[in-house]
Amino acid sequence: MNVHSERGETVSAQSEELEKKFMEGFEEAVPDKGTRQILLNAIEIFARKGLEGTKIKDIAARAGFSQGYVYNYFRSKDEIFIKIVDLAAEGAGNSVQYAAALKGTPYEKIVWLTEAFLSPDSIAMQHWRLIMLQAMTSEAVPEEAKRISKEKIRKPFEHLIPIIIEGQKAGEMVEEDPLVLAVTYFSIIQGLGITRMQNGKNIPFPSTEVILSFLRRNK
Repeated sequence: MNVHSERGETVSAQSEELEKKFMEGFEEAVPDKGTRQILLNAIEIFARKGLEGTKIKDIAARAGFSQGYVYNYFRSKDEIFIKIVDLAAEGAGNSVQYAAALKGTPYEKIVWLTEAFLSPDSIAMQHWRLIMLQAMTSEAVPEEAKRISKEKIRKPFEHLIPIIIEGQKAGEMVEEDPLVLAVTYFSIIQGLGITRMQNGKNIPFPSTEVILSFLRRNK
């Protein structure tokens, strides 16, 4: 069954299933509701102000908690940031793994993954990519966050490249270095995620077909 997304596209039941899996994975990784609320609101503040410009009181106010309440969960904003980076890095790999497990052709799996990534309400698109980008580039970022990012950066590629190779064998995808194609894919997704963060949900987004045109083999 297909439904229409906020972008006017027909979205598959499989992509909605993936979105649900993204959220379930987040809830399993962070079982406590209060902690989840702190982290999700901290993402918004970090994305807007950066690590240096963010204070615990900003995060507490956004989450609707007192500063003391936040300190019951985290000792510092650095600890919150490190936790977000760890969840983002782990979630990026898991999201592709979820798609790989779906029944369908290799290209369909990537279509469904892309639809789920680009859904305005998807947990995967709530500034995770920007947080990861900051973790790799900002001098103010704690060394532990940089270590986690570097250690887990390969996970999404490890799960996507086999899908691409399978798609090439099936004649669905272009004959190009699978690693190059995977890098291109995640660069596009990350770029769109940052664009959405900067401009909000209502900015027009390209269709999944346009996004994946570099990957699809012409028949």
